[in-house]
Amino acid sequence: MNKRKVLISLLASGGLLVSGVSNAQLNLKQFGIGGDDSSAGAGATASSGGVSQLLQTYVGANQQVLSGQSSLASAMGMSSAAGQAQQAAGLLSGGTPSVSQLTQVGSTQQSLSQTLTQAFASRASGGASATPVNKEAFTDGLSSLGKGVSQYASLQSGLGSIGQMSPSSLLQSGMNPQTAQSASYIAQSAPGQLQSLMSTLSAAVQFASSHGISVPSIATSALKGGQ
Repeated sequence: MNKRKVLISLLASGGLLVSGVSNAQLNLKQFGIGGDDSSAGAGATASSGGVSQLLQTYVGANQQVLSGQSSLASAMGMSSAAGQAQQAAGLLSGGTPSVSQLTQVGSTQQSLSQTLTQAFASRASGGASATPVNKEAFTDGLSSLGKGVSQYASLQSGLGSIGQMSPSSLLQSGMNPQTAQSASYIAQSAPGQLQSLMSTLSAAVQFASSHGISVPSIATSALKGGQ
């Protein structure tokens, strides 16, 4: 009789252990540990990885870039282009920007990059210009643009997990709709924007070097870091 009680007790203990292990596994899955739900793990990574921080870095990078483009345009006597950069920067001044605002900023930034690059090439080839280059403003522009490019480059490591997720997946991870849409836009657009800005910064540095304009170290280091 005693042996039978002992056997029943052992079986019951074994059942509790198995049940405990099973419950532990379920609890771990709630925290994204264990299991095969890779999308849940990606969602946890995206949310805990600081999407809000990514957005702040992206906004800050664009503010630096637009400030740099404005200074470079002013230095070249292109007041209209400088005004466009300042106007675009104003779209980033309040809270989380919408996809529409980010798209407008990106479009303006791209247009300014092309305008500046063409202006550098025209001056370098001896194109006529009534306005001398403001060397101090040009150096300031290189500094801001270099800082912006460096910040863009720092974004790349945080875009991987977000770029693999759809806006709906980001929403399921607990983000509000505007943040999710903006994060998805940044993940898709930032790599191409970085390459365009690298090209503009490179052209600006070459122009400065050939016209006796001081090139700040942040501009040259940004070119190396963004490659």
